[in-house]
Amino acid sequence: MGINRNLPMLFPTKSRFRVAIAISFAFFVAYFDRTNVAVLIANQDFNQTFGIDGNKAAQGLLLTAFLFPYGLANFAAGPLGDKIGGRKAVSISIVSWTVLMVLMGSTSNYIFLIVLRILLGIGESIMTPACNMIVAQWFPDKERARANSAWLAGLYLAPVFSYPVIAWIISAFGWRMSFYVLGAIGLFIALPLMWFWTRDTPEQDPYITQNELLYIRSGQIVAKQFIQEDGFWKQAGVVFKNYKYWLCVFAYCGYTVGFWGIGTFMPSYLKEQRHLGFELASLIAVLPWIAATILTILGGLIGDRKVRIRALLWSIGYVLAAALSYMGILTSYVGMSVLLISLAVGLLAFTLGPMYAVIQEMVPHNVAGISFGVFNGLTYIVGSFGPALFGMIVDKTNSFNIGFYLLDIWLILTAIAVIPLWKGHRGVKLTGSKLDSGSSKTVG
Repeated sequence: MGINRNLPMLFPTKSRFRVAIAISFAFFVAYFDRTNVAVLIANQDFNQTFGIDGNKAAQGLLLTAFLFPYGLANFAAGPLGDKIGGRKAVSISIVSWTVLMVLMGSTSNYIFLIVLRILLGIGESIMTPACNMIVAQWFPDKERARANSAWLAGLYLAPVFSYPVIAWIISAFGWRMSFYVLGAIGLFIALPLMWFWTRDTPEQDPYITQNELLYIRSGQIVAKQFIQEDGFWKQAGVVFKNYKYWLCVFAYCGYTVGFWGIGTFMPSYLKEQRHLGFELASLIAVLPWIAATILTILGGLIGDRKVRIRALLWSIGYVLAAALSYMGILTSYVGMSVLLISLAVGLLAFTLGPMYAVIQEMVPHNVAGISFGVFNGLTYIVGSFGPALFGMIVDKTNSFNIGFYLLDIWLILTAIAVIPLWKGHRGVKLTGSKLDSGSSKTVG
């Protein structure tokens, strides 16, 4: 579809928001699948079935078994997304995790469950690179922090629903049914939304208007160093030679370790150290994710209003999260502890919309898959050790406190890594004859 540049800029249509809804729901279901283990390992029947009752290291390994191959597979998933497109990549991922959910609900063997968790990590590895590819194509720079926050909100809404819903399903029908329900949601809701509501680029969408297409493409920015670089590997090479890209990789490791460390053991922490019942602990454990849902949207709004301080928001979020988490563990009041830890998780989420916008601005569209594949792969490989190490520390010390303290120190270190990015990074707007093809180059 070509763009008529003589067409007056009227209020653009909203096809891009339909796309955001579809990828948000796909991410919501994906994280529903990932976080259900956090509820299951607080259930005695599940633990006894697999022989891991009271073994925190073995319980944490269920998350590590997902996260490590998830991170490793991102290295291949990113280039695959560049080749087949984000829409098809996410759809294949949904089909794969549907099959794996059914198999997980049918086994009683711990080793086989670990194998299935590994395969789930591989199957879902395409999600983040593909969603970043779609956002980079469909949204102008000034809307990207909000667009990122929209699909990332699915990440945080998942535990809000999964903790109480899965706890109820387990209590009413047994833990196996929780896997079957999750598989059905992916197959019958997430897959149709993704296939019929999205396209890889705005130009492929049959319902988009020329006004909206012009609004999207004229508002996109690409880093200046890519203007003279032709070819896939040349542009990818420019990304990987940029030290700021690697600072972003290291800094995001603060989030992956913190999020999965707290997220995996929050219900168990409330049940075992704060002495709450299983159902009550599962219900209260959703509060951090409610805070995360609200604050990730707030982070996106502020990140788009204050584009030049997106990296500063990243550091501030980490430091405040570490401080509140530390105070939450120290207090003897259960309600205050839950409130402070909830706000800490929320502040981690606050950073993601601005953070992804910073990186999307560094990366041209045609190498977005491989760039975000490497980024997501490395950070999740590091993050994969969080749950297992956290569980080992709890086993050794009979307390969750040391694990939380180490997470807080890690957040401070990664917040410092963002300091060189505070000055901001601005590219150049896409203009010229290649605008209507979605090219990331400036022509003419």
